[in-house]
Amino acid sequence: MTSEPIGKGHGGRHAAATPGKAVEVPSTTFHYHDRERLASYRRTEPYPPMARAGAWLVLLVGLSVMYAEWDLYGQSAQNQSDANWALGFMILSTAGALRILVGAPGRHLPAGVAILVSGLGFLYRAFLVTGDASAVLAYEATCGVLLVVAALMVLLSPDLTGPPPPSSDPWG
Repeated sequence: MTSEPIGKGHGGRHAAATPGKAVEVPSTTFHYHDRERLASYRRTEPYPPMARAGAWLVLLVGLSVMYAEWDLYGQSAQNQSDANWALGFMILSTAGALRILVGAPGRHLPAGVAILVSGLGFLYRAFLVTGDASAVLAYEATCGVLLVVAALMVLLSPDLTGPPPPSSDPWG
């Protein structure tokens, strides 16, 4: 914008400013000029190697429980109760596994404990509640053992820490 009056020679319209007379207006938006420095603030801690493998094992057990809900458990009241317990344990352990796979790197104590509780629940139901020797008992015992192994993989993974963030921050 210039302070020159609108001349009569241009039909009442403002004449275009010449490049030397143009007013520079700074941008009102915030620009990231140093993207590499900003990217260095991301968490770069490595994932514990066994925790992710344990989480994948839990997801495979969860898929097998989904199949068992459809095909293995019968339609009697006791079998449907067993199926509901298995579904609850599967939901709890899958939530822990997804927390490990999608969450921030580091120790995964709550997720590991949730998986361990699910595995011990499967073992308790298999050996103490489901008294008959059937395919359901063998299936629940196998799921319980696999979940306990996965929980131990998660809980015994080392706590790996990455380098600290840079100390020189121009923004404060």
